Amino acid sequence: MCRIFVGSLLHVHVNCNLMIILWDMATAAPQLFIVEEISPIYFQWLLQRNRVKLIDELGDKIDSILDHALQIQLISKDAYEDVKYIPGPRKKVRTLLDIVDCLGEMVAEQFSLLINKSKDMSDKEPGSREHLSVIKKHKQVLSRRNEVMMYYNTRPGEKIHLSEQFTNLLLVKGHHNLEFKRHELLSFGQHRIHLQERSSQQMEIKPGQLFMQINDKRAPKRTLVSGVAGIGKTVLLQKIVFDWANNQCFDNFEFLLQFTFRDLNLINKPMSLRNLVLKKNGHLWKVLDSVFEVPEKLLIILDGFDEFKFCGCLDGDCYITDPDEEGNLVDVIYSLLRGELLTGASVLLTSRPTAISHIPVETIDRFVIITGFSEKEIRYYFLKYYQDEEVGGRMFQLVKENEFLFTLCFIPAFCYIVCSVLKEKERENHKQPKTMTDIYSRYLSALLQHHSRVQPSGGVDLTQTLRNLGRLAYAKLLQHDTLFYQHDLEAHHVELNTFVDSFLDKTSVQEPDCVENVFSFTHFTIQEFFAALHYILEPEPFPDLMNMDTMNKYKMATGFLDIFQRFLSGLLSERNQALLSKHMKLDKVTKSESYCYWLIEEITEHCENGSSILNLLHCLFEQQNDSLAERIKPKNFRIHIGDNALCPVDVTVLKYFLNMRIGDLEELDITATSINTAALKSLQPFLHHCERLW
Repeated sequence: MCRIFVGSLLHVHVNCNLMIILWDMATAAPQLFIVEEISPIYFQWLLQRNRVKLIDELGDKIDSILDHALQIQLISKDAYEDVKYIPGPRKKVRTLLDIVDCLGEMVAEQFSLLINKSKDMSDKEPGSREHLSVIKKHKQVLSRRNEVMMYYNTRPGEKIHLSEQFTNLLLVKGHHNLEFKRHELLSFGQHRIHLQERSSQQMEIKPGQLFMQINDKRAPKRTLVSGVAGIGKTVLLQKIVFDWANNQCFDNFEFLLQFTFRDLNLINKPMSLRNLVLKKNGHLWKVLDSVFEVPEKLLIILDGFDEFKFCGCLDGDCYITDPDEEGNLVDVIYSLLRGELLTGASVLLTSRPTAISHIPVETIDRFVIITGFSEKEIRYYFLKYYQDEEVGGRMFQLVKENEFLFTLCFIPAFCYIVCSVLKEKERENHKQPKTMTDIYSRYLSALLQHHSRVQPSGGVDLTQTLRNLGRLAYAKLLQHDTLFYQHDLEAHHVELNTFVDSFLDKTSVQEPDCVENVFSFTHFTIQEFFAALHYILEPEPFPDLMNMDTMNKYKMATGFLDIFQRFLSGLLSERNQALLSKHMKLDKVTKSESYCYWLIEEITEHCENGSSILNLLHCLFEQQNDSLAERIKPKNFRIHIGDNALCPVDVTVLKYFLNMRIGDLEELDITATSINTAALKSLQPFLHHCERLW
């Protein structure tokens, strides 16, 4: 005997003798009919007759019924979306009944069976006491697992809670073009941050909108979030999971399953999706069947695709369609992304740009780039980090005035290291950082410590990797190239891995006949830093940029190697040599001495003939060695820094040099520097002793 249920209004029993018993709940009276065949039009009549009461009865189950109707292809995706985003459950039921009625009696029959099934499942599935209890426990587990943030240099015993330091990130929907990428790489300070903000205005997307329909034909099911190393991908996902577990976002998803590819890499045998879930979520075993049966209510998070050991193998043709079917891990992941496994489930995937070319393009419905912090968020991060508005505000202003530090603070990991380094008190063998090379060196040191700690024995030789990256940076710097291609990486033996990804970015560019992958360092200053590192690591760098003939050949006087020279000076200073020698072998004496000799000679000559000296003063500032002043003895003491738009750090460098008391200042040329009143006031003590001021 078959039983058909419509709401709680009507029961229909059919036996093998084709006898129908109608039980009309409106009259509470059964009626007996003998028919040869049940016509589908009868079901359409039932739905029409009981429309008002169906609207009352189905409101709390409409989302589940709607999802099932789409899954069995009872309604189209367009019809599904027409109903899904209508506000209010009663309006949704009305609209769905109208659609079913328009589709005819055959659809009405299937819809009646669907309602019957939903009633049978409602007592043992979502809404049951046991089911709700498991959901509550699952949320508690995920909340506990995601409440603490981890950084590269987090020490045992240190816990940083999301609520203490999480700061909103700029998320941009879509891809950047190549011209924007060039501007982004070459921009500094506030201009870099403002460029990022302007590019985001038209395409900005909030975390809660990742699966919403925004100017799209339909809501996405699979969203890829990409961003460079340290930009905040994992922390963003932590925040999403933490907020979902605390009922603050994504309330349209009843269940959320969280995986990291770092953990999945430990799987070395065929496994079913069910066992993958239960491996770290054993508390779900009683309800996993009901979770899998309604995949439309499920969000699956896959974090760190670039770390997946099989990321280059995601192009097979072996599909897993059953959660209980065992298969190779790469096939399970591929089937999830293709929608073959748990059709209807939503997937949120993260990856660094260098690995996204391995993800089949047809599997992704929405592509989102994390561009990092805006200026407002950088300041907010500083205030939260220092837990003191006065101290945080002062530290933020200090960094903001240094355009080189401020440029990279859009990267949360770099922002954290800047904050932690500035917070450190004087320790043995090192003081608080004073120059941009100090900060970049600390950043590199923290990454080296982190990767040497997590990589297995016999893994990548980090020192050799640094040399290869430096060689690439040096060669491309001399060619005035900020963008390069796969063959450039191969020519300099640069292999993509998690350490290299900390410094390299990849942009996919649409060409007329193909998609071209273009690489760059995360910012041009990172490239210049690595180029300087290459110079100090190589016994005989070629070409030698400190050779006078080479300088003339590459027209260093034009200024395009100014930042390289500053990094070179900072890396050859005693304090940074001591810091980096913990991780690599350095020729501490020879190059440092020859460089200092060159620097003193150049400064002396420029003081005597009144040539533009600003970059040399920056190089001297990077040394932070007051004893060098005793060796700078120009016959005439003239300082020419005119025709340069001075920023706060330029003024700091000038004051540092004037404080060395090298001699009587004959002339100071600050023509066309756009120097402001505050800067002039800070120079006042020195101006009193200047014979000529221009």
